[in-house]
Amino acid sequence: MAFLALPPHPALASLVLGYWFIEDLEGAYEGNPIRTTPHTAAVLTLNFGRPCRSEFSAGAPRASLLGVQSRPRVWHSGEGCSFVMVMLRPPGLARLFPSTGAESRDELIELGGLLGDGPSRRLGEDMAAIWEPRRVAKRLDAWLLQRAEATHGIEGELKRLGWAWVSLSSASRVDDAARVAGVSVRQLERWFQVHVGCSPKELQGLERMQASFRAAQMGQGDPLQGFSDQAHQIRQWRRYLGTTPGRYERASWSTLAEFFAQSRDAAPEGLSHFF
Repeated sequence: MAFLALPPHPALASLVLGYWFIEDLEGAYEGNPIRTTPHTAAVLTLNFGRPCRSEFSAGAPRASLLGVQSRPRVWHSGEGCSFVMVMLRPPGLARLFPSTGAESRDELIELGGLLGDGPSRRLGEDMAAIWEPRRVAKRLDAWLLQRAEATHGIEGELKRLGWAWVSLSSASRVDDAARVAGVSVRQLERWFQVHVGCSPKELQGLERMQASFRAAQMGQGDPLQGFSDQAHQIRQWRRYLGTTPGRYERASWSTLAEFFAQSRDAAPEGLSHFF
């Protein structure tokens, strides 16, 4: 398999984590499950080749949006697979695909159902025709920047949601984040449910879990950070990952986790996305 992680345009940094290119044209990884963790990032996937197989009812569309995930998932590669994952932060999901949070949470949606079949097909064909990852990243930058400016009537709402997310990411309380956004806690919770599909508190729980998992993988930081004690940490690992820190430490890493471990400086979030 071949992997490449590229950063987005600086103007998209608050919305997009990065572009992750994965290719398995010879089917070298066929039969080996690709395991992903629960994550606050949503994923816009564009396939250049044959889509991976997944457990979702939507099957394997050529272009799809996967919302915030609250449980582990399993994918299967195969001969001809080649795709890019556009990793969207919660404000990115809200800004680029507003009002889709509840629909996309824990679910894969065909992009054609959101954009229309024609625009979705043209986007996929445009990216597939370019093929070269860095050129694809630049074209995605342009498409996403244009889309980010296309929100009408709710620009202020989405901007305030972004401010609140920055506050929440620094471990602030939900009421503090609401003050930063200049709205009530109840209003902030409504915005997050509509645009992200989760309450602010739920997202903070996923973030805390991801930080603990990443610290355990990298051997840096404190995996207990944010938990009241080790028993609390173990309960949350079991809830979100189906394993414990001790069992994970003894387990072998997948190919994708190994790749992102080697390129942790370029894409540190990728390491905690894959088992």
